[in-house]
Amino acid sequence: MQGDGIPVLVGTQTPAEVLAAVVDHGAVLLRDGGWQQDTFVALGDALMEPLPYTGGFHNERDVVGDDRTTTTVTRGTQGMPLHREASYAPGSPDLLTFLCQRPAEDGGETTLCDGIALLAALPPAVRAEFEQLSIVWETSMPTGTWQRLCGTDDPTVAEQQLRRWEGYLRPWESIHIDFTDTGLTTGFGTHCTPPTRFGGVPSFCNSLLISRPAEDEYQDQRLRVRTTAGGPVPERLLDAVSAAAQRLTIAVPWRAGDVLLVDNSRYLHGRRAFKDAGRTVMVRMGFLHENEAA
Repeated sequence: MQGDGIPVLVGTQTPAEVLAAVVDHGAVLLRDGGWQQDTFVALGDALMEPLPYTGGFHNERDVVGDDRTTTTVTRGTQGMPLHREASYAPGSPDLLTFLCQRPAEDGGETTLCDGIALLAALPPAVRAEFEQLSIVWETSMPTGTWQRLCGTDDPTVAEQQLRRWEGYLRPWESIHIDFTDTGLTTGFGTHCTPPTRFGGVPSFCNSLLISRPAEDEYQDQRLRVRTTAGGPVPERLLDAVSAAAQRLTIAVPWRAGDVLLVDNSRYLHGRRAFKDAGRTVMVRMGFLHENEAA
């Protein structure tokens, strides 16, 4: 069954059937399967090693009960631009899973855009520029902040902690660490159009559309994106991809009990604004089990 641009699987589905749909289509909606929090968690555990929520820099979600791998989605009722989850740091999850317990009465749809289709829809010259573009996500922290986050005032010890993330790096990614007398700057280098987890197809799957500060500004005073040559990503390129994304973006019309799974290496996601504060959507994310990630 097809709905709103992604497959909709109705009734009870096995983890293998769900994963097959994600591999083929990049996203899948499960409907009328009697999904509750416990079965939602069990499905995710069967597919992935779930990541615990630490709060990070933003602390934007609430942990559900005592399970730090299950949280609410980002607080608030504001809309959110398309983005790839945690694409600005090493260890971006492979898979996102959402459970809608209560949809909003007025909007609140999750939005999706296929990064493969988005890249293909760009004018050839623009697409070629993006395919050659490497970017660096920079985080700047004053000394007191990095000392608090790392639990040490020793830069050597702090760098050793940060270097542990190198184990998560893909071949096209890198980490840069620079301590100064006043603070710490870290850089995470990556391709703008990294290959998808399944098939290795270039995809416009990043967070450039949610992070567009002025040239010398940091979003939330902490994060900015630069090209490896220096300076911001050209606005003309971002305008072109934004226009194409508007044409390709679809909205998931949530029903209570729906489960949505998204390949985070292929699909951008966001949400539409809403007023109904009773909207309840949970999220879990993680790395696919090795035998399922081929």
